[in-house]
Amino acid sequence: MLDESNALNMDAPAPQPPEETGNRTFLIVGGIFAGLIFLTLVCMAVYFLVIAPRLASTQASQDATAEAQRLEQAQAMTATAEAALFTPTVHTSPIPTNTRTTTASAGTQTLVVVVATPLESPVSDPATMAAMQTQLAGQMTQTAAVAQGTRAIGGESPLPQTGFFDEVGLPLLIVLTFALLVVIFVARRMRKAPR
Repeated sequence: MLDESNALNMDAPAPQPPEETGNRTFLIVGGIFAGLIFLTLVCMAVYFLVIAPRLASTQASQDATAEAQRLEQAQAMTATAEAALFTPTVHTSPIPTNTRTTTASAGTQTLVVVVATPLESPVSDPATMAAMQTQLAGQMTQTAAVAQGTRAIGGESPLPQTGFFDEVGLPLLIVLTFALLVVIFVARRMRKAPR
């Protein structure tokens, strides 16, 4: 049944070249980076959907409270200023002279003289009023500066709350540091790996 022309080739199959290990390392590193990117996206979604709205509502309530306190302080300072500028009105009444009073029990007559004296001397001098208003304005400025927590005298003010570290924060800087260290070590290992 077998002819010589139909002879089967019984030679051994050619050996396959060994599988490259460089692709395997690349896939592992690519998988790690893909995982980091996915984890970053999940963290960003949690921040923007959960944490940021909560912080915004807290900030809004703190702003409303601070505004209400400032309004209350302004009303108190206005009332104080109005009280300081108040000048009592002196009611002038006719001064009776030679008033006689008689008492039923005693048969003596006593003369009583009533003299109207103002309790405070009215301030009608414009220079005195201007000086009092200037003094009151200075006191109100100092009171407002103390209420806000800053000093109005001396030019001192709180430090600004800006800068890279204030905006980004410590946790993100630590994560970025470790990510760059991983990149350095992986790049060195890939360069030294046999090809």
